Amino acid sequence: MKNLHALMSSPPDRENAVFEIWLENEQLAEVSKEPGRSLDIQIYSRPGGNAWDVDLLELMSVLEKAAKNLGG
Repeated sequence: MKNLHALMSSPPDRENAVFEIWLENEQLAEVSKEPGRSLDIQIYSRPGGNAWDVDLLELMSVLEKAAKNLGG
C-alpha cells in the first residue's frame, strides 16, 4: 500500500492556507477555500503520465479531513 498523506501549507499565491494531498513523494492534489468561493480541489497530472492508483476509502478520508480543516 502506498503512503497517502496530507499537510497544510501557506503558498504565497493564495490568500488562505491550503491542504496538500501527497502519494509517497508526488503531490496528487491541493484543496483550498479562497474568499468568496466554496471548497475547490486541483488534481495534478502525475509525473510520467501514469494513472494515479489510490485507495478510494483512504482518499475519501483525507478529503473529509481537508474539508474539516478548511472550514468547508
